[in-house]
Amino acid sequence: MSDNLGGDAIQFGFALWDAAKASVIGLNPIPVLITSAFFGIVQPQRGWYIVKALIALVPAVLITALWPVTSGYTPIWPDVTQMETQIQLFTMLIIAWLVIRLLYLVKATLSLGAREPEARTNGH
Repeated sequence: MSDNLGGDAIQFGFALWDAAKASVIGLNPIPVLITSAFFGIVQPQRGWYIVKALIALVPAVLITALWPVTSGYTPIWPDVTQMETQIQLFTMLIIAWLVIRLLYLVKATLSLGAREPEARTNGH
């Protein structure tokens, strides 16, 4: 067992902090905003927003990885063993979930104004 357990915990905290800063600096939210907005507008009904966010995350990651190919470079595939990449993917998943959920709420609110009042069966 380590004699410097407190120091190791502090070093781990600094490593997490540095990874979080690096992931936020390198984050490109535009592809995930576009794909999640598309899924948020197209979705037929509510529910399972996290699954829809995961589905929206796949094309966003592919767009980000394949974007250098348009300039003649090789694709930059994310290294999922790196902590920065894991934090970026989690952040993009949360962004996708929020956008899909928000667009569903907007769509549901707009559809409430277009509804006809329902007839009551008891005559009142």
